[in-house]
Amino acid sequence: MGWPEVVSAELGVVIVTAEDCLHCIELEATLNEQPLEVPNHWIDKQKASEFFAAFPLFAAAIDILPCVGIFSNGEGKTMIRAATPERIAEALANL
Repeated sequence: MGWPEVVSAELGVVIVTAEDCLHCIELEATLNEQPLEVPNHWIDKQKASEFFAAFPLFAAAIDILPCVGIFSNGEGKTMIRAATPERIAEALANL
């Protein structure tokens, strides 16, 4: 499922990463073992220009990776910088 479908879902998560980000690798390994219960999409920061063009406020706020955007029906709900599985779960539970 691509980012447009995830963003348009009732609840979806887009995870922005980078190749050389050790925390991103750790998050990916953890979520491979304990997957999120909502649609999600991983996107490399260097290949996210179309996503950033669609959500410029999200793009402007990315400074610490991994960065997670939680969306609902095409609208950004929250953003998590330096995302961890616990912080993602907490944000999803609060929506």
